[in-house]
Amino acid sequence: MKNINLKQAFSCARTEYIKWVCDARMIILGVLLIFIYNFAIEPLLKNAEEMGEPLNMLEPFIAIANSGMILLITPLVFLTLIADFPKIDTNTVFYIIRVGRINWLLGQIIKLVMMALSYLLFIFAGAVIPMIGRGFWYNGWSNVATQYLVRFPEKTGNFGVSLLPENLYNQLSVFEAAVKSYLLLFGYIMIIGMLLLAFSLIKKKTAGFVICGAVISLGTAFCTIKTVLMWSMPMANSIIWLHFTKYFRQPVVTMTFSVMYLVIFNLALTVFCVIAIKRFNYDNVAEIAA
Repeated sequence: MKNINLKQAFSCARTEYIKWVCDARMIILGVLLIFIYNFAIEPLLKNAEEMGEPLNMLEPFIAIANSGMILLITPLVFLTLIADFPKIDTNTVFYIIRVGRINWLLGQIIKLVMMALSYLLFIFAGAVIPMIGRGFWYNGWSNVATQYLVRFPEKTGNFGVSLLPENLYNQLSVFEAAVKSYLLLFGYIMIIGMLLLAFSLIKKKTAGFVICGAVISLGTAFCTIKTVLMWSMPMANSIIWLHFTKYFRQPVVTMTFSVMYLVIFNLALTVFCVIAIKRFNYDNVAEIAA
């Protein structure tokens, strides 16, 4: 077992990350941006135009990170983009032998962190850039978010209003909501990637896809029906407004609980991966795709 070498780990991560960025599957991100614009940004812009008021530039991103519909699509797209993660073939086996099992695993985790951060940064840019010249930058919610129903009480079922519920703007500032949304969503999609890595190392990648799909779909279903079981899934723990009631500061579930849930889940998967890579059998590498 070779000693940990961060230089080798980062080199491995950087090389594979560049290949991932250049992959043809990145075209899916264009489709994702269209979906996000149609289902999150456009409804808010219509409400802003109707009121004759500007939006906060961060509000579309906050809406994206707290929409159940979009949070069903976001991890699924990420899962599609990292479908071959970690890529293990005969050549990879020789590379693992050369750099050491732990260094290779560390490189894969670093690569996953880089992929998750850049994926969310892309979504953030896709939400903020269309707001340039159409919104304001300030740590305060827009009148579009807080006063739309006051101005138009007959439009209670307006979709744009549901994207930024009272549970958000009555409890958190805009900057706080944006930062926490980014970090919690990062923890969520890291779990998806770590599950895929863990099952690949025990040569059950197909089962890993099934488990990831179950985590995403069950999380969506539980959040939809608002059952207490939703807190057993990463999705609910990554949606800020679910933690609060509309008006009272006392949380339904504390943010500390959700942060600990996401951190412990990822750490547990990391420990599992360390144990799995130490026991990894180089024979029949093709089994990893099974």
